[in-house]
Amino acid sequence: MFRVQCLLLTFFLSLNLNASDLSAFKSEMMKQVDIYNAYSTQPEIEKLFVEGKASVANQKLKTLVPDHEKTKYDYFVLGNMLFQNDFEASYNYMLKAEQRDPDNPLISFERAIHEHRLGNYAKALDYYLRYQKSGASKVNVIPDAYLTHVYLMLGQADKALESWKGVNFRRTHTAVEKAMYTIFSKVNQESDRQELISKIRLGEPLRLCDLHSLDSNWEIDWWNHTPKKSYLEYDQKLAESILDPASALFKYVQLCQSGSKISDQQYVDELNKLGFFSELPESSELIYESLRRAISTKHTTPDAFLKTFEDKLIAFSEKYPLDRKYFDVLAFLYSSSGNKEKLKAIDRHGWKVLKLEKYAQSYLASLDPGSDEYMTALDESLRDFPFSIGLNIYRLSIEKQRTRDAFIQFAAAQFANVKNNWAGPYRLNDYMTNLKYELEKLDK
Repeated sequence: MFRVQCLLLTFFLSLNLNASDLSAFKSEMMKQVDIYNAYSTQPEIEKLFVEGKASVANQKLKTLVPDHEKTKYDYFVLGNMLFQNDFEASYNYMLKAEQRDPDNPLISFERAIHEHRLGNYAKALDYYLRYQKSGASKVNVIPDAYLTHVYLMLGQADKALESWKGVNFRRTHTAVEKAMYTIFSKVNQESDRQELISKIRLGEPLRLCDLHSLDSNWEIDWWNHTPKKSYLEYDQKLAESILDPASALFKYVQLCQSGSKISDQQYVDELNKLGFFSELPESSELIYESLRRAISTKHTTPDAFLKTFEDKLIAFSEKYPLDRKYFDVLAFLYSSSGNKEKLKAIDRHGWKVLKLEKYAQSYLASLDPGSDEYMTALDESLRDFPFSIGLNIYRLSIEKQRTRDAFIQFAAAQFANVKNNWAGPYRLNDYMTNLKYELEKLDK
């Protein structure tokens, strides 16, 4: 569903704005928030989301107020509401808000967030500084945290460390870490769901398994996932409307939908009844989950599964080169069987085509760290995944000439990975303290 991007507005609404122009902006903007929120929660709009028609719902929201009647307040609110579901539209709306009110610090902050998220660090820096110079950030430490990361990415460690002082991390750590989700999370579940439902209706019914998995684990933020009840109810009705209840396909989908409620052994027993181990169904989600449970119950081994189904899995992966779970399955099987050359090819595909960091790391692990090939691949992978902790550790372990840069980039990467160190043992403050220590050692 739509949700106004909470980060700015939460702080914005808590501000005690003294400047009359900002107070007026807040008052007028809130009128538009009420209008758009009332519209977006109507049953008609909610129904579009449930049916996997997010793009239609987005378009209705965009046209609620005709373009020739839109004001800076409309653009500002729309830019917030579409930030997650339609980032390109969000970006363009905030540009239009800026064109109409270029000196508004609150719009500058939003522009900074957009540019930061896109990796345009010099632009983001300029907008963050505009926001800070306005004085509107006095009760908001998030800009200092964002500035710290931007300075690190620009290689300006001294300014990053100075900016970090304003964060007071021990007091504000929860807010700061949650704020990183806005910058670094790229998920668009509504779009993913719309694409899945489209594929299901166009003749890929076993995508219902993928759909159930998505809707059962809906991401609220990095640390919270929850089932989407209305979506799951629709998924079940969709299966019933397009599949024969007596068909094997329907029974496979039922198994996907009920899998979390039964034991691994019960799951494997159902697979046997359906003939899964004789003829793999064309569903990466189902194969992935079934293999996991079959190995758990010792019904099969990775080597036995690979020997029986390697050709079929390769055929599926060639037919669906963007379906990561086919490659996850093949990578697991090749790794378990010790087939390094085939694993290397899968890793290359996962890295370059699927754009997945874990595959780049696995690819590097297959190379000799002392070889030119390794150094070339490390540089290339760091360009693709600058926030990878693992790759930055590889760099630190072999860096000879640019150690200062390596330490700075390692600290910068931590900001995109707070989801992994939420419970410690080290958090952003520890990494910034360590950066200061390491740079002081190098400067001696």
